[in-house]
Amino acid sequence: MKINSINATKIDTYIQDHHECKLKYPERVKIQDQMVTLDVYRLPLNLLFYNVENGRFATDYLALKKRLGRELNSENPKDAQEIEKMLRELNPSRTESLKNNLEENEQVLPGLITHDGFVVNGNRRMSVYSLLKQKNPKFGYMNVGRLPPSVDEADVYKIELGYQLAKDEKLDYGPINELLKIRQGIKAGLTTEQVAKTINYKVSEIEDGLERLALIQEYLDFIEDRENFKSVEDFNEHFKELQKYLSDEVQKNKYKWGPLDLMNIKLISFVSIKNNIQHKDLRKFPDMVTNPNIKPILMTAKEYVKKDQTKAGEIVDVCITRLKAEDDKNKPLKLLNAVLGNLEVLDLTNPEIKNVEPQTLIKKILSYMGDLQKIARD
Repeated sequence: MKINSINATKIDTYIQDHHECKLKYPERVKIQDQMVTLDVYRLPLNLLFYNVENGRFATDYLALKKRLGRELNSENPKDAQEIEKMLRELNPSRTESLKNNLEENEQVLPGLITHDGFVVNGNRRMSVYSLLKQKNPKFGYMNVGRLPPSVDEADVYKIELGYQLAKDEKLDYGPINELLKIRQGIKAGLTTEQVAKTINYKVSEIEDGLERLALIQEYLDFIEDRENFKSVEDFNEHFKELQKYLSDEVQKNKYKWGPLDLMNIKLISFVSIKNNIQHKDLRKFPDMVTNPNIKPILMTAKEYVKKDQTKAGEIVDVCITRLKAEDDKNKPLKLLNAVLGNLEVLDLTNPEIKNVEPQTLIKKILSYMGDLQKIARD
């Protein structure tokens, strides 16, 4: 990992000139599977920099980049202000709680920085200190353990993963941020086994997460908003459901859908997610696709995936309703009540009812009238 020698020298000089900044209690950190003791220093905030690669706020940082239309450099004071504002607004109530705690008790646990001052652990704390500093200069410092210059990018990611993603330490790490951070570790050169060991997960859980992230990336490409992971923060469960019936293993062992079917199902699922379908309704797609009466209707939705996504959503809703009716086929009273309820709210004066599609449906409905009248007479 390339060290910014100017920043590192400034920290070295400060430590040499302020011997009292070295604190009594060191910090223990695992580096390359070895526990290493790091000296902890009380350093001024102007020697420290936000880590924009921090996984806790990955989706929010990508959204900030999109809004500003550029990468941010935390060494630039104006960019640093944007980043710290974002950090404080991630969870305002938690920020206020942290602010009150730091004012009352000051810092208990040290943060962690790279040798040249980029914060590996403690970015939100630093943003709050920056706020408190405006009222009282004593808050213009933060206690931090300093990593040696020899650590590489993979080491830093492993350390951050260990601090923030271990199962017993995961606090406000959202599921999408978690997936992004796992991918970041892989890109840094870690194996799935190393990531799994670092955060106390199974290798299969890491592989499953990476597969889901790839599916999410496909969806973002579909909506033509490639880096907007913020938009899917509330849809992790949706993609879990989607993954259950689209993964290669499931296709090989259970559904065996052909490539064209698979592509169409994925596109219709994507447009359904964009239309805010409930994740429990995504579970119904395999049953709809394997039902010979419903599949032809469902597949017509693909014609509207690009040109009329609202229409595609309506077709999916119709199929979900039909599937429910199939489940209730041995409950005639329930089905008849549903039919009557729909007819009673149908606005016969709506001009759309004279369109070709409604007229076709009316003719089909009327074709059942003879059989219903016969049953009523009997």
